[in-house]
Amino acid sequence: MLKSEIKKTSWASSNSVAKHLNKLLIKQSSLLEQMQSDHNNVELNLAYKSCNSEIINFNTLHASWIIQRAKVNWLKYGEDDLKFLYAKIKSRKSSSKSVINLLSSNSQTNRSDFISSAIQYFQGLYNPSHSPVFYAGDFPTGAIVPEVFHMSLSLPVQDDEIKAAVFMGSSNSAPGPDGFNFYFYKTSWHIIGPLVCRAIKSFFTKCYMPNGVKATALAIIPKHSSAANISDYRSIALCNVVYKIIAKIIALRLKPVMNIIVKDNQAGFLKYRVSTDNILLASDILYHAGKRGNGNIFCAKLDIKKAFDSVSREFIIARLIQKNFPSCFVNWVKACICDVNFSILISGAIEGYFSTASGLRQGCPISPYLFCLAMDAFSNLLEVRGFKGIISNEFSISHLLYADDVLVFGEATIDNCNLLGNILNEFAKVSGLHINYDKCAIMFPKHFQNQQDICQAISIHNIASKITYLGIPLSFNRLKIEDYMPLMDSLNKKFSGWKAKLLSFAGRLQYLKFTIQNTIAYWIRGAILLKSVHKFFKKCSSRFLFFGEVNSNKKLHMIAWNKVCLPFSRGGLRIYSIPAMQFSFNCSVILRMYNSASPLSMWLLDRYISPWNPSRCAASNFWKSIRHTASIAKHCFKFKFLDNDEAPPSFLGGSIALGNQEC
Repeated sequence: MLKSEIKKTSWASSNSVAKHLNKLLIKQSSLLEQMQSDHNNVELNLAYKSCNSEIINFNTLHASWIIQRAKVNWLKYGEDDLKFLYAKIKSRKSSSKSVINLLSSNSQTNRSDFISSAIQYFQGLYNPSHSPVFYAGDFPTGAIVPEVFHMSLSLPVQDDEIKAAVFMGSSNSAPGPDGFNFYFYKTSWHIIGPLVCRAIKSFFTKCYMPNGVKATALAIIPKHSSAANISDYRSIALCNVVYKIIAKIIALRLKPVMNIIVKDNQAGFLKYRVSTDNILLASDILYHAGKRGNGNIFCAKLDIKKAFDSVSREFIIARLIQKNFPSCFVNWVKACICDVNFSILISGAIEGYFSTASGLRQGCPISPYLFCLAMDAFSNLLEVRGFKGIISNEFSISHLLYADDVLVFGEATIDNCNLLGNILNEFAKVSGLHINYDKCAIMFPKHFQNQQDICQAISIHNIASKITYLGIPLSFNRLKIEDYMPLMDSLNKKFSGWKAKLLSFAGRLQYLKFTIQNTIAYWIRGAILLKSVHKFFKKCSSRFLFFGEVNSNKKLHMIAWNKVCLPFSRGGLRIYSIPAMQFSFNCSVILRMYNSASPLSMWLLDRYISPWNPSRCAASNFWKSIRHTASIAKHCFKFKFLDNDEAPPSFLGGSIALGNQEC
């Protein structure tokens, strides 16, 4: 009886929803018809806008009602709600993002044995047998925190700061071991806000955090689709919300000083630093090194073994003290990252509870900044020990960093490579960050004779003609069409995953604008795409847009892709073409070349001086593209000359800005 009443109520509410929506749509169409004959009528326009707002609000409420109803069905019926259950199974059937696949691949092992082996693996990972020893006096410090920042770093925490940290958190974030996420704290802030503020202030006053607050669940995520071993899975930390609030407050205070104390060759997690600048800089350096026929240069990509999981916490604390952070701030960080207990999340259940002695949690707000400080020690070590990198006029660089992705350039001599090997060993001993030499690779220019001796000195034996850095191929030689196959395979996979029966024409248009073009845009920011890649993109995009599939060889569309890419005012659909995206990116590079002090801008100014002047040397394809854009958009740029005290460090005497928005 109760079930039948529930069904009747659900049907009645659904029926009333449909009726109300139909009334709104009829009203909307009626207003549109009236506006066709009297389009200047202000009252009709306002009524139409009001109707649209009501429809949007109603759809939002309807979607929320559907989501809540689905959750209620699952909580009430559980596995008896077969329709909902089978829908979830079907959506996850081909997914590799579950540890269930790992359990099924080890069918001979029962669940309890697998859980104990997984706990043992991660317990050994976070508790190394030999703890690194750090002597601050023997290690270079680098830039330190200026005294003017000490006040902002150590100020007492206020209620507004705590509330801002709470409402900054994602409402859809996964809950920690306590089962709550930021959405609960946001919606009930008017009730629990004072208690939360009092607890957070207590931590910042006493520098004490209970172990239960720091307790963390590790979600195991596969690194690739064919992951079959526990070592092929990476752990993501699910922290309690109270801990995240504290860590967010610390991270927000730490963020402004990071650009001062971390060298500019580190592009990861730092404000105003662009990761793709590292790719462009590396590509241009390799082009000139290979073009000159300079056989005395090498480029090596280093892989750090379990970087976040193995870094020494004592090393992090010692670096904070070296960098002149206030003692209270160091104590806050120490209370957050030390004495942390982990559990493992397997198939929705929390298993195990073990202590850890090393590592930073991927999921903690302060972990990226602390890891950047650890890698900055490697940068300081290379500089102080005298490692010889690339030198061109007044510009010199030895390595580029994006978190733990390390790209090293150096003079290919035995002494210099022995020095690099010693630096890597010294850094590993004090920080716990060891190099995985099996996954490292090294490149040499053509006709380099002494390759094996150099490899022996650095202990890297994988000699490659090209390496992949941040997803983009790099080489001393010109890239070929096969080097762009990862991009074309990725696009083909994205196109093939959607069919016309699932997406309307408008849906395919949005998918092109916000999914496909984002993939293309990343490659444009790191490499110059070949004409064959342009042709492939145009062909696949047009077929997908008009027919919903990319293999429709016998179907013809009557509108050229160049027409589709025009703006609305000229009859197009405002899809950005590859030349348009390349043009806009080149403009941004020119702006940053004169307005920032990044390694890329310093290299371009030293090597080419100006995009409006003839190059002093053979220009790369990237710089040719920049010069072409600069010649077209010359009237859009405006220079403002400043005094030397006011000018940015990357440009002596002025700054540059886009003056014409139509450019």
